[in-house]
Amino acid sequence: MNDQISKILSSTRYATISTVDVDGNPWAAPVWYVVDDALNMYWWSPLESQHSLNIQNNNSVFITLFDSSAVEGEGLGLYIRSTVTEVPDSEIDTALELYNTSSMIFKIEHGECTGDAPTRLYKASPKQFWVNSGKEVGDFYIDYREPIEA
Repeated sequence: MNDQISKILSSTRYATISTVDVDGNPWAAPVWYVVDDALNMYWWSPLESQHSLNIQNNNSVFITLFDSSAVEGEGLGLYIRSTVTEVPDSEIDTALELYNTSSMIFKIEHGECTGDAPTRLYKASPKQFWVNSGKEVGDFYIDYREPIEA
């Protein structure tokens, strides 16, 4: 795994999930997440939350992770274009084990994310990654996003 991706994913536990509603209006929501070895991200959310409703209509999301406590100019951000699905029944036990092993407070049981439960585990499968970078252009500093490979 790329060192920059690994550093951010291992040091940050909250991500901002950006979605759009059926009218094209943006919505951003912070979620606590866990990640597997393939860089898939998992989080637990209510089905009726705005970001979950948006994912039902458009499962293309943009995820942003960053350390908000970093000193100005030294923060490293990770940007991920992903496709999101509810974790399918065939993967639920593995996803629950990963989530519950990583979680210190909220442990989820099978019945809390299947069937009639009002919550689900979601899985974001990454498609593209970027990190923040910058360069001098004449007398100007330009902030930009640099594509990186996993």
